[in-house]
Order: sequence, then structure tokens, then C-alpha cells
Amino acid sequence: MVSTIQIKPASLLQPYISCYAIRTFETGDTSMLKPMHAVNQCYMSFFLKDPFCDLIDISGKWQDQKSNSLCTLLTQTKGYTSYKGNFKIFCIQFKSNGLFAIFGIPQKELINSILRLEDILGNDNNLLTEQLEGSADIIEMAKLMNSFLTSRLLCKKLKDRTYIIANTCDIILKNKGLVSMASLSSYANMSFRNFERKFLDEVGMAPKLYARITRFNNALENKMLHPSKSWTDITYENGYFDQAHFIREVKMFSSKSPDELFKHTPPPTETFIEKVEY
Repeated sequence: MVSTIQIKPASLLQPYISCYAIRTFETGDTSMLKPMHAVNQCYMSFFLKDPFCDLIDISGKWQDQKSNSLCTLLTQTKGYTSYKGNFKIFCIQFKSNGLFAIFGIPQKELINSILRLEDILGNDNNLLTEQLEGSADIIEMAKLMNSFLTSRLLCKKLKDRTYIIANTCDIILKNKGLVSMASLSSYANMSFRNFERKFLDEVGMAPKLYARITRFNNALENKMLHPSKSWTDITYENGYFDQAHFIREVKMFSSKSPDELFKHTPPPTETFIEKVEY
């Protein structure tokens, strides 16, 4: 069982960050595998107890150890992370173009990557880890990260399009990927070709692919929260043409069929507590 406490960032950061979260869990003597399938948000993780987890490729072969790290947007499976021990992980969940807005990192160059945080943050990686470890609770952690990330954001001279692209991605998220590209380009007040090019520059993938990955993740979350639902119900509730269409999408983004994904590496059961004021 994974216990997760979430809190929203400062209002200035909310176009680019979904939330901060603390995830705590203990696996005992067994290993917990977590599939690394396609995702529509980036995750910056600080390990505050056991310092490592293992990276396993799709064939089950050990690849590397993962500590403080950045998992970028993924369009395909990267295998699994394997956890064994007692974990407390502080996570910053970036929205679509959040890395670009706050750190100025061209996301197109980072798609499908898992990077060491010290390569992104330099010496701030160790300093922030120490400060997070010394924080009393998620409220203190949020204040710390608000200060750090706001200073980074204010150093950037963002173009209007960065905020516009962030807003169009929010529309995709709120509609669970079920939105027309024509309506998005109209909202952005751009021709579709120009909108697609700017979206690709800011987010690192085309808007249609981002919407498909969003719908895929919502379908998996639907099944995780309601395990008794049939795959047929999941298919139509999430706007797929038919079950064959849904299965193709799941295989493309996770390399497994829906049954294989949930039978062999089901998403860990997770309980959420959300703090909205601090």
C-alpha cells in the first residue's frame, strides 16, 4: 500500500506544476514493481529514506539504480522500477511544458529519459535533499520548493505562447484526452500547423499524441480505482472506438495487453490525502 499526501504549489507555479507529493511505503522483504509506461507529466523525485530503487528493462533484466531523478514525459515503456525497503519520496509533478517554463530545458531533447537530478540541479540537488529531509511535514516542503522554483521561474523571460500552451494542455487534461485538435488551435488563436509546431517545441511531442497518452493514463486510473469494471466498460467510458482500438493503444504505450499489465505488474494500490491550504 502506497500512502500519498498531495499539496498544490503556489499560484504562480500552478500553470506548470500539478502538485507536490510525499509517497511513503514499505515493501518488507519483497520487491514492488512499478511499470514505467507512457506518461503525460514529468516527475522530479527526491529519495528521503532508502536512497535507491532499481531500473528493470522490459525483459526483466536489471539496468541501473535510480536515486534522486527526473523522469521526463514518456511516449513508450521504459520497463519498471523495483522498490525493496522503506521509502519516503518527495515528488514534484510537472505539467506538460513545466520543465521548459521553469528550467528552460528543451523538452523535445529529453523525451523518454530518466536523468540524475544533479545533472539538472547541480549542487542544489544535495542542498534541497537535506532541507526536505529536515522539514517537519509537506507544508514546510511545499514552502521550500515554492521559493526555489518561483525564483527559477522569475529568471526566465517567458513568451506568451508558453502560458497559452500550458492552458491548452490543461484543457486536454480536464477533458481526459477527449478534445479536438481544431478546438485547441482555435483556443490558442493559431493555425493548426503553427499550434502543432509550437506545442512540439514546448512539450516535446505533438498535441494529438499528448492527448492519446492522457486518455490512456485516465483509462488505467479508471481500472485501478474500479478493479471490478470490465475492460469493455473501461473502453467505452474513455472514448475508444472499440476494445480492439483500446488494446492497441495499451500495447503501444505499455508493451503489454491490458490483462497482462494488470495481472503481472498491477499499479500499486495508492491512498491519497490532499492538502489544499497551507
